[in-house]
Amino acid sequence: MIMRITRGRIHPGTWSAFEQAYRVTVVAKGAEIDGLRGRWLAQDDHDPDVGYAVSLWDSRKEMWAYQQSDYYMQEMLPALQPFFVEEFTTTCCEMKVIQAWEDDLGPYAMLYGGEL
Repeated sequence: MIMRITRGRIHPGTWSAFEQAYRVTVVAKGAEIDGLRGRWLAQDDHDPDVGYAVSLWDSRKEMWAYQQSDYYMQEMLPALQPFFVEEFTTTCCEMKVIQAWEDDLGPYAMLYGGEL
């Protein structure tokens, strides 16, 4: 399982418009992407013009296919890029340990080696 983490700085004072564009483009149109397990958008506590987009993928192959898809290149990037200033980085990580909470089980941690 692969985690993709993107950190970006947006133009000052545009977070609400950026978040709305993210919801309309990424969340609303991106629900049925092969290999995508989940995604999160977070705003930095100390700098309101910085955000993190985190997504969880079954494989690198599916993640790269998404990043080269028409949807990503022609819809998502054009909708979000105008908000970003020059500060934008993406990194990918292989999952090693997952800690999760379920109502019936409480918190638990496991080495990643299969299905959640």
